Amino acid sequence: MNNQLNDELLDSILAQVKDKHELQDLQDRLFKRGVEVLLKAELDAHLGYKDGDKPISDNSRNGYSQKTLKTNKGDVLIKIPRDRNSSFEPVTVPKHKTMTGSIYESVILLYAKGMSNSDIVDFIEQTYGVVYSTSQVSVITNTLMEDIYEWQKRPLQDQYAMIWIDAIHYRIRHEGKVIPKAAMIILGVDMQGVQDILSIDIVENESASSWMEMLKGLTMRGVKDVLFLCSDNLAGLDKATEAIFPKSIRQICIVHQIRNSLKFVSYKHRRQVINDMKEIYRSDNQEQARQAFEKFRESWQGIYDQAIDSWEYNWDNLTAFLEYPNEIRKMIYTTNIIESFNSTLRKYTKNKKVFPNDDSALKSIYLAAQQIKPKWQKTRPEWGKVYNQLYIYFEDRIK
Repeated sequence: MNNQLNDELLDSILAQVKDKHELQDLQDRLFKRGVEVLLKAELDAHLGYKDGDKPISDNSRNGYSQKTLKTNKGDVLIKIPRDRNSSFEPVTVPKHKTMTGSIYESVILLYAKGMSNSDIVDFIEQTYGVVYSTSQVSVITNTLMEDIYEWQKRPLQDQYAMIWIDAIHYRIRHEGKVIPKAAMIILGVDMQGVQDILSIDIVENESASSWMEMLKGLTMRGVKDVLFLCSDNLAGLDKATEAIFPKSIRQICIVHQIRNSLKFVSYKHRRQVINDMKEIYRSDNQEQARQAFEKFRESWQGIYDQAIDSWEYNWDNLTAFLEYPNEIRKMIYTTNIIESFNSTLRKYTKNKKVFPNDDSALKSIYLAAQQIKPKWQKTRPEWGKVYNQLYIYFEDRIK
């Protein structure tokens, strides 16, 4: 369950713990609440409606009974919801039995690892001897949505040194058809050098306007300033960025630019064209880069005009990184940091060929992100030097 909590929330909870006795009490309370939430979700599925909604049959909620669970940490008294027809048979805490295994945590972890609902059912039955249905597994994972909605609305810091934006595409069922949709992801590094996923959103089509809405969402959660925004060269993104964060320096990923340029290049010329483009982005400064570009233009004009025009059109955003020292350049000149995250994300979600809906995709991505985050270093090792350089270049903006 701890993997579902973001670091800030976990720190705020633990800050109130003074000794091991209070820590044990906190663990017991979290366990009790988790079991009761799960039982409530099971009753929701059994009755076919949520608490507070209008019943859809003559069967409805009928208060609670109490039960003492025997666990390896001692006795825990929980409330078990009842229905008027007494037809509710809870799976998490079966009648006349007590739950001694961490079934909830196991289901969540297995889902995060990319296992299908049917695979999770088989695993739980073989490991714990408890028979679940795939719909009951969905009920368990659906309890996450409230946590995800809270995570999506959580307050952010007022300033970020860099943010990277990118989309990963999945096949999702929509109105009876399976269509590709984009999971748009924003990853940021704050002024302490701490890396985090700031936002995830599922949209039908990635566009500059959808990115503008996501960036606007950051401001509503407290973000006032972003020093660098790094992305691919999606059309219209300049205006979207300027509308939300007008002071941000936009850097287009050099790797994306090279890939896009090579689409127009014959295989026999690829090596030479790549070498000529390297001379541009490996330059020491803007002046040298412009000289290298003019050489590139002279060599290939009339042959690969589309590639030349692309460099010319995006020039300011492609070469923005050349204004800064190497430590900053290395961080912003590509979107490798978020592409690496997306690559790991694909490993966790590769078993999900088609998601039944947007929420299902969001659950998988969110849980996978929680599995990936602990592997990140708390603070980037080179950050002290980077921060000092940022302070020199942005002294009027860094508090």
